[in-house]
Amino acid sequence: MPDPLATAGRYLGRAVRTRKGVLLGRVSDVLSDAESRSPQWLVVRLKGAVPRHRPLPLQLVLDDEVDLVVPISADVLRSAPVARVATHLVSSQEMSWRRYWSMAW
Repeated sequence: MPDPLATAGRYLGRAVRTRKGVLLGRVSDVLSDAESRSPQWLVVRLKGAVPRHRPLPLQLVLDDEVDLVVPISADVLRSAPVARVATHLVSSQEMSWRRYWSMAW
């Protein structure tokens, strides 16, 4: 089984950028599946004065070893449902996030 602390440490604090290099924010939390303990979602603190946290499916992320790169615009991430930091992921919340990201599970 993957070690959730080691996995989280790989992502926490890292910059999330668009393919064009635009900074979207930084990873503030990593949420894992309760059963498999594998990471499923990154919580991104959007750039700006007011902290705003949004979920980002790990499946969309390309790790270029410096930053995390995503094929989405700032508007798409900004429009995502709100994510709470340092909380456990509940089923209804995850379903809302999946609907937003149009993921076929």
